[in-house]
Amino acid sequence: MECAGIAEAGGVKDVTFALAKGFCKEGHSVTLFIPAFGCASYANIKDFSEDFPCNVEIPVGNMTHFISYSKGLFKKLGFNVVFVNHSVFNEKNAVYVYTEDDQKKNPKHIRGKGHDDSLFIDSMFSKAVCEYVRYVHESERPDIMHCQDASCALIPCYAEKLSSDFFKNTKFFVTIHNAGPAYHHDFMNLEQAAYYSGLPYSVLMQAQNGYRVEPFLLSAVYARLTTVSTFYAEELVDPANDSCTDGLSSLFHNKNVIVHGITNGIDYNIYNPMNRSSSKLPYAYSPRRKILAGKIRNRRFFLELCRQELPSARRYRKYIKDMQRFGWIDERNGKTGPYFMYHGRIVMQKGVSLILDSVDALFERYPSARLFVVGQGDPAIEENIRAVTEKYSGKVVFFNGYNDPVSRLVAAASDFALLPSFFEPCCLEDFIAQIYGAIPIAHATGGLKKIIDGKSGFLFTEQSVEGLMSAIERAVTAKKSRKAFSEMISWTANYIFKEYSWKSVIKHKYIPLFEKN
Repeated sequence: MECAGIAEAGGVKDVTFALAKGFCKEGHSVTLFIPAFGCASYANIKDFSEDFPCNVEIPVGNMTHFISYSKGLFKKLGFNVVFVNHSVFNEKNAVYVYTEDDQKKNPKHIRGKGHDDSLFIDSMFSKAVCEYVRYVHESERPDIMHCQDASCALIPCYAEKLSSDFFKNTKFFVTIHNAGPAYHHDFMNLEQAAYYSGLPYSVLMQAQNGYRVEPFLLSAVYARLTTVSTFYAEELVDPANDSCTDGLSSLFHNKNVIVHGITNGIDYNIYNPMNRSSSKLPYAYSPRRKILAGKIRNRRFFLELCRQELPSARRYRKYIKDMQRFGWIDERNGKTGPYFMYHGRIVMQKGVSLILDSVDALFERYPSARLFVVGQGDPAIEENIRAVTEKYSGKVVFFNGYNDPVSRLVAAASDFALLPSFFEPCCLEDFIAQIYGAIPIAHATGGLKKIIDGKSGFLFTEQSVEGLMSAIERAVTAKKSRKAFSEMISWTANYIFKEYSWKSVIKHKYIPLFEKN
């Protein structure tokens, strides 16, 4: 449903883009399917055509809907992009949730809440993808169809049950990016599932989780499942993790479902702090080579954005575009630091509440510490963050919204990145922080376990204020030796560069999996 440079929401956009780009570079023909959302950007699409001669009728619910398609190529990379056109996509101002503008137009569409018609969207898009493939010439039909997350998880089932002859030589894979509660895109009962999907009850009953019908369970019958880290793959089939998967882990375990774990990579060049056009930072520096003067200059620049009076100079504008700032940072009383940051979705899963619960202990233990928060999400949690900025005036700043340059700048400005997630499939924020020389302090869960404790970050196991504070104290102690901390920053950045490149992940993990299964 999302791809970087076209329609963006969470980490799925980066994975989708990286896989399309990486497989294309390996010499494979790649086609990306994506809804023509109202929020979609076409700036990176060339040879765009709205006159593609393929219009189909798709039944969803008790109506037949007309779908059209547009085509183009992603500039410089060469992979094909097929946009699925329908008014239900065109009217959406964000991929998964309502925006502030949506709420102004209709108070029932609460900002940050998922679309009321998400099940219709999923079914419409999935059927439209299958119908497109049915239309194209035999030689263009895919060897592999790789479906990203629950919103697309029904594609293998539709292909098998509605169009099996057309997909007899196609292998299907579904990647679970997040199996946490509220991320399943599940149907509330068999009747609702049959209404939207058009699939028979005998098929849908294979995927029941209580009364609900789970797309991930259904895809497990018709496709191979992967997920975004080896650690999360283990958790997904362990019944002990039912609370973090809304009961899915026990069902996977009982049905002997195999989930292949492939840890996400990262494209270092997109973030490279030595290249200002890529990094979008004001100043260049190199954690890999221990050239860190530019990191200090970026910190000073960011602190200018955090002063009580927002700067008005033009050079600051792109870093505050589309953002609301709450709180400010006071540096007038001498040296401040260490600097902690949280950047990411403001949702329960990410453990932001634990950060808020820990601020009293943090500032009591380290009065000169400063906390930066950047992100958007659950309005109730956002309100709690705003309350903390008022309680600790001058010590906490909250940039509320989405702005790519400031999300990178805050990592460049910080010593440590707080990642206290309750559960975490992979996490890319730790990678980004490490590239910019901000050492992660993270809960040892799921994909965050890829952090090497004491070497590329600091882990804690007890999800409590005491657990988080113990890791913070270890991290601050490590920073006291400037030389040792510089070595840690350098080793970590080089480790990420060497071990987690997408080229390596695709060549050594995905291609063997696709060829074997």
